[in-house]
Amino acid sequence: MDIFSQSFSLQTLTILLVDDDKDDILVFTEAISDFQITIDLKLAYNGLDAISLLTQIQDVDIIFLDINMHLMNGFECLAEIRKQRWTLPVVMLSSSNMDHYVSQSRTLGANGFITKPASLTEYQQTVKNVLSTDWAKKESEFYLDVR
Repeated sequence: MDIFSQSFSLQTLTILLVDDDKDDILVFTEAISDFQITIDLKLAYNGLDAISLLTQIQDVDIIFLDINMHLMNGFECLAEIRKQRWTLPVVMLSSSNMDHYVSQSRTLGANGFITKPASLTEYQQTVKNVLSTDWAKKESEFYLDVR
């Protein structure tokens, strides 16, 4: 399904962004602002906040989950999400693409991993690629990168 098509644009896509870096949140928000779809962006600033929010709302379509955060990091949060048997897609975010980050993300049950792109244009394309992926069919590479 092409979520950027005219027929989909009447629907709302709910994204949970879990990140404790205000600059990264600002860049993500800017990256999705030009998309021709309606996005309901929910924010959590650490893994504990994300788990709390997920217990309160049921309509999240996808989670973008930063790895390095205080209180509960992304790996701990991902483990809790899968422990709760929430099956929604989780894409890990990191400023580093170290092999052990990628492999640990896969092992814990993430659907994908992206390195935070350096430019806004790259970020927009990366997020668009993630949102265009049919995660139920697992048609995508685990590691997504536009560079």
